[in-house]
Amino acid sequence: MRKTTIAVLLFLLVTATQAQKVIVNTVGKDPFNGKADEVVYKAKEGEWTFQSYTFPVIKATYRPTGYTRGEQVSDAVIAKPPAINTKVTVATSQTIDWENNTSVVIQRDKLYFKAGKEVRVKSASWFTQGDYNGFRFQLTDQEKFFGGGERALPMDRRGYRFNLYNIAAYGYGLGADNLNFSVPVLLSSAGYALFFDNPSKGYFDIGLTDKAVLEAGFVSGELTFYVVFGKNMDEMLQNYTAITGRQPLPPRWALGNFVSRFGYRSEAQVKEVVGKMKEQKFPMDGLIFDLFWFGDEIKGGLGNLDWTNTTKWPNPKLMLESFRLNNNLKSVLITEPYILRSSKTYTEATPFLATDAAGKPYDFTELYFGNGGLLDVFRKPAQDWIWKFYKKQVSNGVTGWWSDLGEPEKHPIGVMHNLKDYGVNRPMGADEVHNVYGHYWSKMLFEKYKDDYSSVRLFHLNRAGFAGSQRYSVFPWTGDVARNWSGLKSQFPVLLGMSASGMPYVHSDAGGFAMADQADAELYTRWLQFAAFTPVFRPHGTALGDYDKTVKDIPSEPALWDQATRNNVRNYINLRYQLLPYNYSLSYEQSVLGKPLMRPVYYYNFADPEALKADEEYLWGDNLLIAPVTSQGATARMVYLPEGKWYNFYDNSVQNGKQYVNQPADLSRIPVFARAGGFIPVWQADSIKSTESYNSKELGLLYYPSEAASSYVFFDDDGTSTRTLEKADYELITFSAQPQGSSISIEVKTNNEALYKRKQVRKFTLMIPATGGYPNIRVGGKAATAATAKKISLVSGQFIAAEIEFSGKPLRIELVK
Repeated sequence: MRKTTIAVLLFLLVTATQAQKVIVNTVGKDPFNGKADEVVYKAKEGEWTFQSYTFPVIKATYRPTGYTRGEQVSDAVIAKPPAINTKVTVATSQTIDWENNTSVVIQRDKLYFKAGKEVRVKSASWFTQGDYNGFRFQLTDQEKFFGGGERALPMDRRGYRFNLYNIAAYGYGLGADNLNFSVPVLLSSAGYALFFDNPSKGYFDIGLTDKAVLEAGFVSGELTFYVVFGKNMDEMLQNYTAITGRQPLPPRWALGNFVSRFGYRSEAQVKEVVGKMKEQKFPMDGLIFDLFWFGDEIKGGLGNLDWTNTTKWPNPKLMLESFRLNNNLKSVLITEPYILRSSKTYTEATPFLATDAAGKPYDFTELYFGNGGLLDVFRKPAQDWIWKFYKKQVSNGVTGWWSDLGEPEKHPIGVMHNLKDYGVNRPMGADEVHNVYGHYWSKMLFEKYKDDYSSVRLFHLNRAGFAGSQRYSVFPWTGDVARNWSGLKSQFPVLLGMSASGMPYVHSDAGGFAMADQADAELYTRWLQFAAFTPVFRPHGTALGDYDKTVKDIPSEPALWDQATRNNVRNYINLRYQLLPYNYSLSYEQSVLGKPLMRPVYYYNFADPEALKADEEYLWGDNLLIAPVTSQGATARMVYLPEGKWYNFYDNSVQNGKQYVNQPADLSRIPVFARAGGFIPVWQADSIKSTESYNSKELGLLYYPSEAASSYVFFDDDGTSTRTLEKADYELITFSAQPQGSSISIEVKTNNEALYKRKQVRKFTLMIPATGGYPNIRVGGKAATAATAKKISLVSGQFIAAEIEFSGKPLRIELVK
């Protein structure tokens, strides 16, 4: 729409029925009420544009006068701001009010963002300094900040300055401030989040230089930030993922156990390891092949993109089919974006490589793996070229993918990228697109799968990306963490920080990856106990004894450790499989509501100061509290229990919340608590070998009695279809508990009675802790059929159990004292 004088424009806006653009000058007294697409405010040195949503999110973009590098190359935000009712008041200060109950107040080129009548963002302004343009925000004294992607720093990132630049850190531990996956979003305890939609090289200074100022600077790109309101993390993440998207449902097998190491060097070796896992009765679902599938050496093979040694890998298709048929193993292959000169595809790949300023393929001479080029993943022809190699392996039976070095690991400033396919008509330098390179790689894989394998849920292990990468079905791992206690400790702030940044399936190389000179069974056990309650369970580490005798050969697979270690670890792997229906329901919560699977103890409440300090424990969903052990030689640890009552998961003893409790934690266990009022469905079978045999029609159901009302939603579908949610081809069973004097009433309802038309029934073994105080179970006013509580790994507490048949009609169960 053309710009006009404010008086004429306001007249048009008041009388027109269609939404308009509102242009606000620095002077004037005319009000505006109506639907607006955006509001433009002309400042002294540039122009602000404001847009809002029907939910409490405000978009703010600043265009400095003369700024020439303002292209938006991020696709992080997919929600479009609608035309919504807007009120603009122009006076000595300008106020913009939206129908979503948010507003911006502009005073002397400073912005104040409000939710309702409360000013949440005290002051925001634009700055330029050296190579950086960006924004400054005034902080309050007690304000805390969370998120920002992968940082091995305290969860409260206030008082730190760190780069927004994806970078590989080999052998890192606690204190590493800049890792593989930067996400420029910060959640404030004051009730708002800030998301900076800019993937260029940048930084956050969160009260380090000036304790009262948050500063975010960027070397290029559109200068846009979003203010996302919410009283707690849950509301902020729901609104943040409403604009950036949520993770599609994972393939259910991805929640199982992976067999993985760096790295298997032949088919015979893989068969030997898988055989030992099977012999030792470890359930397993995934099998990962590191870089030796395309070459015999660590260096020189990147870019081969095919099985090269026909002696070590005589028939890959037959091998992968055998693993699938005989062991239900889904295979995952690693690939990298670098195409080395020594590879078989270099000549063919040359037209698709990133260039130098002269337009010639950039020659990477400092890459550890060898000299060569970098695929220009932003070019559609480059995507089509590499996709044909992926398709060939899919036809061989490959189920998922692992993308490595996607930061990119080496990305000199002189590298140029071509983004004409995305509307940018000039070459863009490495620093301008660095943080979004891995994101576009993930996007390419996701979209190609959607086109060619539309019925397959993509499993993609990746190491680097940007805000919004979760939409592309990524399962990020935290890079080459050290195989020591500092490495283990570092994973709590890394995983929880990523979870608070909208990346729900982050996980680590369980057991640690790098720099160990001896095997440490205690460390390995503690790490895998922790990993059993993370989104992906994938033990992975360096084991190259047959390749390099100077490198300590430490197994990552539990079957290759001593018997005591095997037993301790097996118990937690079995428990993970038994919790599959609970864990898979968490995936539904993420896809629909944006909830992370791992949640800080203060996820719903910033007001508890002790919860804010409890940075080595977390909620696994809403109903389990996990307190891993990270200190060598520990036999106990202190655990903070938040408000409410909590049941010890192992023995059903009950503790009051808002206190610290000292819990025994010998090497066989870590403290785990169940929330009073919580429901936990469990898969109970005599023998679990993989998720392939999962039977959701007969489950156990733990309920922990509470004096407060509670509810839980169990999710079930086929575990594979890509259009489950779109077609509503799933079932939600809601369990609602309501205390009523000396009894508790539990109502069971389904969202899909049609599933029961053929007299299908679900069977639940309802299990109530004997310590809960409700010894009698009734269904329909009659005593329920008593049952034997089936064994749950590590649980010794006694239960009162009853068989419950659910036929789709609302069902009422009573627990009676």
